[in-house]
Amino acid sequence: MRVRTPILLALFTALTCATAPASAGALVAGGQQAATAGTNAQTDAVLAIRVVEAGSEQPLSGIRVRLPDRGVDGLTDGDGHLRFTDLEPGPIRLRIEAPGYHPQETRLELTDGVTTQRIALDRWLFELEGVTTTGTPLRGIAPYQPGQAYDREALLRRAATSLGEMLDGEPGLAMRSFGASTGRPVIRGLDGDRVAVLENGQRMGDMSETAPDHAIAMDPLSPSRIEVVRGPASLLYGSSALGGVVNLLRDDIPRTWSQGSSGSVAIQGATANRLEATSLTGTLGGDRWATTGRFALRSGDDFRSPGATSGILPGTWGRMTSGGAGVGYHGNRVTGGIALDLHDHDFGLPEALDDPDERVELRTDRQRARGVVDLEMSGRFETLELRAAAARYRHQEVEIEGPPGGPVEEDVEHDFTRHTVDLTLTATHGPLGPASGGAVGVSLLSQSLAVSGADEFHPDGSSLALALFGFEQITLSDALSLQFGLRAEGSRIRIFANEAFPEASGTRNALTLSASAGLSHRLGDRLEVGAQIARAHRSPLLEELHADGPHLGAARYEVGNPELRNEIGHGADLFAEYTTPRVRAELAGFLNRIQDFVFTEATGDIDPGSGLPVVEWKAAPATFRGGEASVEFFATDRLSLRASGDWVLADRRDADRTPLPFIPPARLMTALRYDSGSVWFGARTRLAAAQNRVALGSPTDGYGLLDLQFGIRPAGGHTVAFRLDNALDTAYRDHLSRVDERRFPMPGRNLSVVYRWEF
Repeated sequence: MRVRTPILLALFTALTCATAPASAGALVAGGQQAATAGTNAQTDAVLAIRVVEAGSEQPLSGIRVRLPDRGVDGLTDGDGHLRFTDLEPGPIRLRIEAPGYHPQETRLELTDGVTTQRIALDRWLFELEGVTTTGTPLRGIAPYQPGQAYDREALLRRAATSLGEMLDGEPGLAMRSFGASTGRPVIRGLDGDRVAVLENGQRMGDMSETAPDHAIAMDPLSPSRIEVVRGPASLLYGSSALGGVVNLLRDDIPRTWSQGSSGSVAIQGATANRLEATSLTGTLGGDRWATTGRFALRSGDDFRSPGATSGILPGTWGRMTSGGAGVGYHGNRVTGGIALDLHDHDFGLPEALDDPDERVELRTDRQRARGVVDLEMSGRFETLELRAAAARYRHQEVEIEGPPGGPVEEDVEHDFTRHTVDLTLTATHGPLGPASGGAVGVSLLSQSLAVSGADEFHPDGSSLALALFGFEQITLSDALSLQFGLRAEGSRIRIFANEAFPEASGTRNALTLSASAGLSHRLGDRLEVGAQIARAHRSPLLEELHADGPHLGAARYEVGNPELRNEIGHGADLFAEYTTPRVRAELAGFLNRIQDFVFTEATGDIDPGSGLPVVEWKAAPATFRGGEASVEFFATDRLSLRASGDWVLADRRDADRTPLPFIPPARLMTALRYDSGSVWFGARTRLAAAQNRVALGSPTDGYGLLDLQFGIRPAGGHTVAFRLDNALDTAYRDHLSRVDERRFPMPGRNLSVVYRWEF
């Protein structure tokens, strides 16, 4: 493991967590500290808030109330009171997002003196889906189709080794894997760059979308929130996201803060791979400025599995060091900040289960800087936001030969270096003509990739995409609303020679138009129905066009096809949501027809030089269809039972309706949960059907898994979560595993414990 920067990051985090300013700002009722809006301005407005539970009128303590426009927040005391002082008179937004309650956002007009506000929160103890900010750029407007969103506590309960594993099992969400570290989300059967994985709304700069053996550059304990979005607003983030968008939100650039110091400590352990992980975060806040620090270490051995001959899955270990630091600023009309993120991740791949003297190791590191400036405007546009990110990512695939513990020989078979620059300028507006709100913007994405190593299997390349996009919402009536998005994008892909491809050259240009529209109709207080139509576009990747050589990590010899055309997808979605105080039900169906869908197909040949099976990149018209359903019954305010399921059928539009590879089987999930506020426990079952609709390769049997969980929330900001995955130690195979034609066994029984202290 190469550790380049953890000492400085650890020192910064420790100082941030331990240091507090001499003065603490305005007092909250009950003696806590609340942030002030700054002592330099002449202000004399006071905002006094009381938060209660709707119906019972019980005061709610420890509820965080944010004033986003002023960059401050605070916690309610034991009587539900919170008091902000030294505020400037004028309009102000007040936002509350509390676990177990529906989120609220209120607009007030502060006057000289004291403004009082009573807020009643509606209880929804088992609600995980808060305000999905990725789904719409408009403040206070919900997306036409609810997206899945997971807050900090929900993520703590799902803590795992990869993003794909954390989201696997939700309706419509599955996991593509190649060992333990490489799990990536699959949405409705689509994966790779058809699912955009973003970090705070921008490209991460890694290479996880290009191959199944590549990992997402993230620490699983670092996101404060994860959102999954489908719908018109996905066009704001790229035209290739045919499946959807997964957005990881981190607080390296603080947007709201309290004066003084705050932070968190998280520790995780697991038995199946002897995992040890820790994460530290800290924020030091002042009147206008705040700094943050974050540092994480993670180490795990090979996973244990009842399906493995030796009981161990070789090549599933991982080591990670991650950290970041940022600065945030909040002025009267301008907010923003900058952050630096460093990530170092080494992990094994289960390339050769029957040869312990031959191993494959991936060594990756990423340096990423990003900044954001948000300007509040007067006139036609309300806000103007500039987001910028630049990343350098290095990825080595190393073949190691020699007995464990003895002398070894290392060969760097592939050495990739990618540079990414992502710029987005977005302007939002309020009511304008028939639109109740909207956003327009421009984005620029530039990437370059240099390839070296013993086996360069494709030439160097670069890509440049410039896009104009728009998103609008039209409120047709109190019950009927329309959202639509439009994106025009010009792109250029250039090919450059390297040592293995000395004659490579060429340019590929494209000008595309993507669009999406959704209609939502509320039928009374309980039922909402909606529909969406969409047209999306995707350009083939460099590997799909020009690969010609062995790809060590993916364990295959890849042959690209420079004649591949751009994918054009047309889709339709229907959904319905029914909600009562005791029942919540959701039903969705979809149909996607994709022209020139790109996929890999095994030829049946073995490359004589590498001994790897040969696969070719091909294209054919394809159809994806399926649906998701879920129903949740709340027996009491504390006890709920949920059942959900999903299915996807995907095939080529040829005479034989040939099935497409790596499509998830039909699944049925159930979950029982009890949550009293201080204690929770529950059980979950996951049933997967056999997958016999395969093109070439192995079908997989069905299986059933049982998971158990238990957690406590003692006073003082502490949370402890216990989770027992695969409690019956079931031996099973996952159809989406890309190892050894999906015959690779999956991990066995695993007890995971996560402790978090927020202060």
